[in-house]
Amino acid sequence: MKYFKNTELAKLYNVSEKTVRNWVQAAAEGKLDLRLHTENDKQYVANLSHNTSLIEELAKKGKKYKNSRGFKTIKPTAEFYKLYDPKQIMDIIANLDIYKEIPLQYSYFNSGAKRWDAYTQNLAKQDTPNSLRNTKELLDLNLKYLDSLIDQYTSINIIDVGVGNALPIRDVLDHFHKTGKLKRYIALDISKEMVDIARKNIDEWFDNKIPFEGYIKDINYDRFNDLLFPESFGPNAESSVNLVFFLGGTLSNLREPGHALATIHDSMGKRDILIFSKKLDTEKSRRYFEMTVSGNQEVNLVLKLLNIDESLYTLEQFFDERKMARQLQARLNVAIAIKLELFGKERVIELNKGDGILLWRARHQNTLNTLDQFDESKFDLVQSSLSHDQEYLLTMSRIKINPKEGSI
Repeated sequence: MKYFKNTELAKLYNVSEKTVRNWVQAAAEGKLDLRLHTENDKQYVANLSHNTSLIEELAKKGKKYKNSRGFKTIKPTAEFYKLYDPKQIMDIIANLDIYKEIPLQYSYFNSGAKRWDAYTQNLAKQDTPNSLRNTKELLDLNLKYLDSLIDQYTSINIIDVGVGNALPIRDVLDHFHKTGKLKRYIALDISKEMVDIARKNIDEWFDNKIPFEGYIKDINYDRFNDLLFPESFGPNAESSVNLVFFLGGTLSNLREPGHALATIHDSMGKRDILIFSKKLDTEKSRRYFEMTVSGNQEVNLVLKLLNIDESLYTLEQFFDERKMARQLQARLNVAIAIKLELFGKERVIELNKGDGILLWRARHQNTLNTLDQFDESKFDLVQSSLSHDQEYLLTMSRIKINPKEGSI
């Protein structure tokens, strides 16, 4: 790499992009001994060892200067430390510090889970197409085909990744329960509150006739193949198959979707089937912000727990053409220093006035983009279909098998 983009330097040294632009301007005017690189008539800081030590000194001086001017210092609430475990707190800190982002999954804890449940329950009552209704429509349309794929197996296990309140999969469970093939229903979610809501719903819907297994897993990192050991050994191993459901917009919300797909891939066996659904890119969908507007208490949950008052930021929602994503962010009106404590030690995260904290994203892809993503993640497509309004996609895939190691 010949030079650093301004955004890269800003993230690397935890300074604002405006600060980096000031460095470049000062170097161009001969006021700083930074060596620049010109690309398409624009000047950037060259990636040279000569520049590295100087940039480090500039960043240190900038932090001292900012501290002398003063940040608004805040400390997280006691509830923050009760709600999230140390691993999750470290993840929140890392994402704030490096990416200026709060991962969306942490918004579905505690009251956030209840509000999400109420929101999706309301979707179920609507007559017009929406994410829940279209997902259920696609699942219903594909049940017969799914039956044909698993006809040779005597039992199935359903793994529901990011279970939420289990509404999308209700009819699927009912179908396989009635066929007598459903052996285990395994619900995975990072939020204990969401798992508890799903458990309550399943018990009520099926009068406790479908045993519910709920586990706290972060699909970015936590494989689930350990939960399937009983089915992987013994005389009946070849007669059982796992159906992995990954429904809704979860994948589009993640900073690194490939991490989640890799985790799912490495948790599956060669016979298993991944059933995935998502909302596709359309002009209409680029303007869709209903959840972030009507339900912004969910995406604001972590901000509240961190004690970042609403007066300290302005919410912005927009479609980013470059990233092909709808986004919601909190633009800081003042510079803040967040003092966090873990294991008796303090960590301070400094954010400048004007910094945006990303709270929610929904990446946009068309059908071809989505299929390419799964291909790159080493999945083989078995089936794909679109909803009647052409806005939602459902796919069925198996993991790719090296021809030298046998075929599916």
